[in-house]
Amino acid sequence: MDAFTLILYVVGAVVLSSFLSRFIPRISTPLVQIALGALMAQLPFFPNITLDPDLFMVLFIAPLLYLEAHEIDKSALLKTLNLSLSLAIGLALMTMVTIGFVLHTMWPVIPLAAAFALGAALGPTDAVAVSSISSEASLTNRQRSVLEGESLFNDASGVVGFQFSILAAVTGSFSLAHATGEFLISFIGGTFFGLLLGVLANWLFETLRSVGWETTTTR
Repeated sequence: MDAFTLILYVVGAVVLSSFLSRFIPRISTPLVQIALGALMAQLPFFPNITLDPDLFMVLFIAPLLYLEAHEIDKSALLKTLNLSLSLAIGLALMTMVTIGFVLHTMWPVIPLAAAFALGAALGPTDAVAVSSISSEASLTNRQRSVLEGESLFNDASGVVGFQFSILAAVTGSFSLAHATGEFLISFIGGTFFGLLLGVLANWLFETLRSVGWETTTTR
């Protein structure tokens, strides 16, 4: 029941944030939602429940990535793929390191590894952020496609950087070779695994359609 109550609070906060954003258009809606979430968490009747991080990834991150991949301009992505990948890897890691060192320098009480974890969490952008930027600034089609492509791939850099920053903060040890290997498995291996599943799923739907077995329910 606590989980259902939490869902109702989240839905209510989303609806309220869309209403409040009409009166404060200069403040991004996600920032309003974060503020509402922090406020609700302080309420005495707010349910005390812990979400499994892996479950959070499946329920929220994966559908968002699917939506971004579904709506992105595929031809424009292929034309700017190299630049998008360089930003998704290099810029995301540079943001993590920069935020980590700046935060640790300003507040030395925060361990450097924990500061890196915050930088890794803040570094990756998403398509919503790109849309917000494009509404305020005039971007060319190429610039927009580069940023949208970067937002599609940068989660691998952010997630791996966050995981190893937390590991280093907890255990006090860090292995660059291990982190590099995990990144390659997550980024390259995940890409090929996703392509394989996509091809198999497309073949399955085409087969069902060819024999007349496709219905609204199966789809």
